[in-house]
Amino acid sequence: QYFNVLSGRQREFDRFLIDNYIPQIDGSGLMRMVGSWHVAAGEGPYFILEGVAESMAGVNELLDQDDFQKLDHLLRFMIAGYKSKILSPRGEVSGVGLPVDGKCRFNHHYDLRSESREEYDRFLREVQAPTMARLGVEFIGGWYVGIGPGPNTVVEGSCVSVRRILEAIASDQYRRMIAELQAMVTCFGSKILVPSGHLT
Repeated sequence: QYFNVLSGRQREFDRFLIDNYIPQIDGSGLMRMVGSWHVAAGEGPYFILEGVAESMAGVNELLDQDDFQKLDHLLRFMIAGYKSKILSPRGEVSGVGLPVDGKCRFNHHYDLRSESREEYDRFLREVQAPTMARLGVEFIGGWYVGIGPGPNTVVEGSCVSVRRILEAIASDQYRRMIAELQAMVTCFGSKILVPSGHLT
């Protein structure tokens, strides 16, 4: 879920998220909230909430519940620019729930060119993930945007600090890797995320 918190509503939003929204969704047994982020660099909206469900059926069941609809209704009084996405993993995903350890995330997002899919899978495995690891950004996993606004691919990395991410993107290794990647994708973008402190 992506949105901006309305001016003057931050304290109310913080309490609602910690006391009501997160515990009630976790308590549903259908989804577990694993991430709450501020976008430190990159396009907005500038607040991101991240939940994990076992199945699409579980997501649908949660969305149909009266309790969730009431929560969602109350949330909308405190936010603007809301949008949501449902992501499915492209291969193995590790590190779900990393905000509690204080790490930042560095995400790339883009649309894959259809003719580059096989080449891209090799590139991700043999070039992109190892290069980012050498630069101090641990590969978490890749996601396909199944429902919601694109781009259709998200690649996530975890890092100890924003400073380390900035050092990585200033390097020649990173620039060479991105130049190779951009030959296979369109609509390229990136975000640096920092934990918002709503999950402990």
